[in-house]
Amino acid sequence: MKLRKGVKQTLQRYKELQGHYSYPWVGRIIRRGSPLTVARARKIGRAFLIPNPFSSRSNIDEATAKATNLEMENNEEMTLNLCVLTPNRIVWDSEVKEIILSTNSGQIGVLPNHAPIATAVDIGILRIRFNDQWLTMALMGGFARIGNNEITILVNDAEKSSDIDPQEAQQTLEIAEANLRKAESKRQTIEANLSLRRARTRVEVINVSS
Repeated sequence: MKLRKGVKQTLQRYKELQGHYSYPWVGRIIRRGSPLTVARARKIGRAFLIPNPFSSRSNIDEATAKATNLEMENNEEMTLNLCVLTPNRIVWDSEVKEIILSTNSGQIGVLPNHAPIATAVDIGILRIRFNDQWLTMALMGGFARIGNNEITILVNDAEKSSDIDPQEAQQTLEIAEANLRKAESKRQTIEANLSLRRARTRVEVINVSS
């Protein structure tokens, strides 16, 4: 636990230094001997076995690679607590390694230690990495909150790919397409398009998982 905490602190301090080094005028301050910055540089240098972390770009690249590898290894050991809820039931409540979520602004991947966010969930596919396998779920729009390695997704409806009957899903898609063609008013067109998106998502979830 102490080692993991130490690695996180070292990574954070190194990122701060890397950000400072990007700007030449900050580099000049470092060379002139800012006590706090120099102390941090020496500590980070010892952590990554670098005699002088500001001596060359190659040293910084090497340290970046080591920091990235440490962070990836640390994330592999951690999990996310995922809970998917509808107004009527709990669809999923278990630990996962990673998810890919469809939001109104596009897909986002979520790994352990993800920055806290709250986002609207679009009609689309939720991909879940569980026990080194990828599972899929159809989500029918809603809201998601991510923070402290906990993900809560509240949606209008959700179905696991394993719970969807392929034949029924295809028939529903064909009916939705026919209803859109027959729609006359603006309201009917909007409702038909929404039904079509839902039907397509259910079929896509089956195709992705097969």
